[in-house]
Amino acid sequence: MTTTTTRPPTPSTDRTSPGTLKRTLRLARTEFILFVRYKTALMYLVMPLILFLPLLSTPSVPVFGDFTTHDLTLASAVIGIGLMLGIGHPSNVFAARREALVLKRLRVSGIPQTAIFGGVTVVVVLFSLAMSVLILGAVAALGGSLPADPVMLVAAVLLSAVAMSLVGLLITPLVRSAESAQMFSVVPMMGLLLTGGVFFPLDLMPEPVRLVAQFLPVAPAAEMAQAAYTGYDVFGGYEGAEALGAAALWGSALPSLGVMLAWIVVLSLLVRRYFKWDPRQP
Repeated sequence: MTTTTTRPPTPSTDRTSPGTLKRTLRLARTEFILFVRYKTALMYLVMPLILFLPLLSTPSVPVFGDFTTHDLTLASAVIGIGLMLGIGHPSNVFAARREALVLKRLRVSGIPQTAIFGGVTVVVVLFSLAMSVLILGAVAALGGSLPADPVMLVAAVLLSAVAMSLVGLLITPLVRSAESAQMFSVVPMMGLLLTGGVFFPLDLMPEPVRLVAQFLPVAPAAEMAQAAYTGYDVFGGYEGAEALGAAALWGSALPSLGVMLAWIVVLSLLVRRYFKWDPRQP
């Protein structure tokens, strides 16, 4: 008669790897610390204020209701923050990390690319929202009005910051270094600022240009920000804009929301397909 001895199960020493969300938040915390220490990133926070101050010094013209061109410029400025920061910061830091082989080590370590990209995107969104709150809070403290629909304004800033971060990531495969990323990023940055209704109202543009600009990933967010700040339906232009309730205003914003979400999906697929993890060959 043979006796079969069974060994007690050996306790597993393998730990369950954290999920993508937890890794994204961990990387976002690290990105936050690096952002605060990175002087170039802080420059992208100050640039919108420098660019928009001259516009606020121009004569203020009534547009509709009690709102003037200065009010609409202010509403668009919060979108400009996410635009400049989103395009400038990710393209710069990812180009530098790629050349230093940091991205390759992250990729080999098993961290999903969603977490790697998500960490820096979260930081861009947080700082864009923080700067928007500071600007609008300062305006309110000086006697200005508060946003009529804060939730829509947050949605506009969030969608714009995410889309522009993806544009910044798409710049990275086209450049060789962080320095060239800084110079190259100025081209789409200024192009989108000029055609997105941020610097100049879409109503002042020629009709063919305006129709094209409405489908770029900036103008819909700028219109959402202006509608959220004023409470007026500006999605069809300033002329004849009417004050709407929250539900009606969100209904008018649905096409703009759809355009922004479609751009985020398309840009995400392009980043997934064309992003380069290895340093560019000379």
